[in-house]
Parts: sequence; C-alpha cells; structure tokens
Amino acid sequence: MAAVGPVTLPGAESFEVPTYAWNGDGMGALVTGRLAFTDDGCTLIYQPGQETLATPVIFPDAEGVRFANGVRAVTRQGSGEVFAVEGQEFSYGGGGVPPGEAWSRLCGPYDGGDIAWINDEPAHPAMTGDPPAPDGPVPTRAATAEELGWYAVPTFEWDPAQGGDSALLEGSVTMTADGCATIVTDDGTTGLVLPNARGKREPSVGTVMILSTFPDGTQTNMAMDGDPVSFAGGESGDSGDVAEQWDSLCPDSPVDRLFIVQDTQP
Repeated sequence: MAAVGPVTLPGAESFEVPTYAWNGDGMGALVTGRLAFTDDGCTLIYQPGQETLATPVIFPDAEGVRFANGVRAVTRQGSGEVFAVEGQEFSYGGGGVPPGEAWSRLCGPYDGGDIAWINDEPAHPAMTGDPPAPDGPVPTRAATAEELGWYAVPTFEWDPAQGGDSALLEGSVTMTADGCATIVTDDGTTGLVLPNARGKREPSVGTVMILSTFPDGTQTNMAMDGDPVSFAGGESGDSGDVAEQWDSLCPDSPVDRLFIVQDTQP
C-alpha cells in the first residue's frame, strides 16, 4: 500500500514518474490540459478531442499513485498532495522546455519538440478515497513527431559562435506545397536552407513554419508564409549536400539558387 497524505489507502501503490527537484523558481506561462500516463508511468498532457496528440509533461517533486480502482494520479512526494488525476483537467504555472534527462532517464528519447514543465504547487489535498474513473478516452502514448506535424527540411548544423558569410538576403517568405521556404524576387526564386531546422505543420490551425534550434536551447520561428525576413549567409552551389537535400525534400519546389542562412533571427 502507498502512503497517500495523512492516511494509507488500501490497495494504493506508488510508482516512479519523470520529475525534478523544484527550487521555487519557474516560468510564468499557464499550462492547461488533462493528465494521462503511458503504460510505463510516463506523464502526458492532452486536450479533449485531441487524444492522439498527447505530449510529455513533468511535475516537480512528484510520484505516481495507482489507486485500488486502477485510476492513477500524480502527487507530491511525502505529502500526497495531488497535482492531477488521470483524465481530469489541471492548470499550473510553467512553460515549454526541450526534453532533457528528467524525461529521458525514465521514458527514453523524445523528438516531438518542447515538453510541458510545471513550476507550481499541487492544487489539491491528499486523497482520502479512490478518485473517479476518467469520463472519456485517455491516451496511453505520446504522439510521434510526424503526428504532431514535424517534417524534414533542407538544413545543416550551425553554431552562431562559428560565424558565417556576410551576404544579405531580404524579401518575403513563400512556403511551398512541399513545406519548403523560398523568397521570390525579380532575379528569380531562392530556396532557403535554414540552420538546425525542422518544418512544423500545426495540426489544429493549418499553419506551416520552419523552426531552428540553436546550441543554447533557443528555438526560433525562422520562416512562415508572408513573413518579411533579412538573413545573413551565402549562396550555395548547384551540387553538394544541401542541393541533394532540396531535390529530395522539395521535389515540387524548383528554385534558381539556394541561400545558406547563417543567422539566428529572421
């Protein structure tokens, strides 16, 4: 049996969940959704009606509890105060962060982008009985990167500390049907090869963008249809790795030249 707050509930069992030691600091965004678990106890957040798009969430100083009726919850270690119950909505201060050891140690690698990170106190007292079962379907796995809309684009590894070329390219971005970024000028069509980049199609709103992640963990939206941009970098030749990438990933997006972007902002 698991000690859940001031009492020990018959049949309750504790289990490990991804967590971290919280020092009281945190981000100010609001993280709202419903709680789910994988079969291995990895914690997920999802929105009603979007059960296939569940993503990781991590609570501070937390452990999991499975009650006698099979319903699971995330509680604070020691006190038993409840962060959230499986299938029920929660809302806490926090934000999005890149996946790190707090997730991967227990749950393995994750390539679906930022994960939800809670910096807040539990909202509910310790349970004195079994919680009700969820009132609808609850996901049991995190969505794949493909399901979340991530896709490959022509790119290359680049650290801003390495510097780069000083040519300047300005214009408005046109996103092609392939999801590739171009700039159309009087001189023709230029394809953008962005650093450390992945494309993202937002499933809920239909927008398409390309985001770059830099060594300091910063993720920047580098290209979206209609955005004015001013990029430093230099032109690529007609052959080589980036040209092969463009031909492979952007087959229906012919361009007159490729521009290697060595910049951290659009």
